[in-house]
Amino acid sequence: MKNFLRQHYPFLILLVLVLATRFLFLSYPAEVVFDEVHFGKFISAYFTQQYYFDIHPPLGKLMIAGVAKLSGFQAGLSFEKIGEAANAQILLGLRFLPALFGSLFVLLIYPIVRALGGSKKAAFLGSFLILFDNAFLVESKFILVDNLLFFFGFLSVWFFLLARKQNTFSKQIVFYIIAALASGVSFSIKWTGLSFWGIIIAFIFFDLLKNFKSQEIKKTFLKLSVFIIIPLVIYLIPFIIHFKILTLSGPGDAFMSPDFQRTLVGNNIGSETKPLPFWSKFNELNRAMFSYSSGLKKEHPDSSKWYQWPLMKKPVWYWVKNNEGGSANIYLWGNPVVWSSALIGLFLGVWFLLKERKYAVFFLFLGYLANLLPFIFVSRVAFLYHYLPALAFALLFFAILTGRFFDKHASFFYLGYLALVLTFFLVISPLTYGFFVNPQFSLIGQLLIRLFR
Repeated sequence: MKNFLRQHYPFLILLVLVLATRFLFLSYPAEVVFDEVHFGKFISAYFTQQYYFDIHPPLGKLMIAGVAKLSGFQAGLSFEKIGEAANAQILLGLRFLPALFGSLFVLLIYPIVRALGGSKKAAFLGSFLILFDNAFLVESKFILVDNLLFFFGFLSVWFFLLARKQNTFSKQIVFYIIAALASGVSFSIKWTGLSFWGIIIAFIFFDLLKNFKSQEIKKTFLKLSVFIIIPLVIYLIPFIIHFKILTLSGPGDAFMSPDFQRTLVGNNIGSETKPLPFWSKFNELNRAMFSYSSGLKKEHPDSSKWYQWPLMKKPVWYWVKNNEGGSANIYLWGNPVVWSSALIGLFLGVWFLLKERKYAVFFLFLGYLANLLPFIFVSRVAFLYHYLPALAFALLFFAILTGRFFDKHASFFYLGYLALVLTFFLVISPLTYGFFVNPQFSLIGQLLIRLFR
């Protein structure tokens, strides 16, 4: 037991810290926060069976609804507006799964760094940076699906990296299958998860080009088959469940065709429901999701552009509460030390890419670009949280490349840097957790936020 603790104590420290930061105050505030007004409605629909429409695939909402059902959740809260009072126990059940996957995501960074060749010290640093980044924490505290996407996307990356290390093809294909499952789950939560699938596909071809033989062509064909068939099946299954549950007419009717609406009980178009094949409903819903997603032109005061995100411009205001004793606010705003480190990691990554051309650096650089550059072509409203997957790749850069320095020099520099990250996290934490603070601190916080707006 002592040997186990001695060998794994960095990971165990991360485990304790991540559970404390993600699950403490999880039911606070006992009010609807930011996009909980949308996701709360969607999840409630699985209990009322009333059809809803969302621009994202249904898997993430189904997963949260499943856990909510186990916790005894019953629809009743309207989720009409930010700040709507809610039962703390109900919110705890709905927020549990995002917090759990937010915790698992932090822990997952550790083995990914190790799989990329980083030291244990570098692996601890990578997880520590995401653990104490305030933006990642805020996104894991509420009824949102992004952390589910992050976890499964990076899980697919980890198993892909592990697959390449196996000494037999039979072992490789097992890891490829798991990676394909994880990537399919990721983009079945949000389409932005396709970036992880695309990275792996690109590197399957890259590996073929490095070793172009007839035998490798056959293996590549099998790998590609795995990464096409399995994710497609994973993507289809949630829609089957989605249509099976949502059988009643609801607020989403108006987004669908008359033929689709006639399949819903209680619709106003026909007196009787009419059957519509699954593929017809599936195709129509996916076309509608794409159409409405690409056509979202409505402005938001906290929206931002892709080129503003690396500099942490435009924090997103999630919630506010005022009383005579002070003010409480929740912002999606990152730890400045962490985000600055990500920029340093990018510059180091480009330098090492040109100098050493190592696989790990090339892989991380492509991962960063795949999660950022598509937003150049997205005209719809976007927010700072869309940058978080790319930020994670930049932090992996920083952890692995600076790990070389920290491994060779005294622990003083390493511990000092960790202390700096933690200090800034604590300073910003009232705006992360939504603590009430005195008017003087609130004014300072607002001034800091304005600097980034």
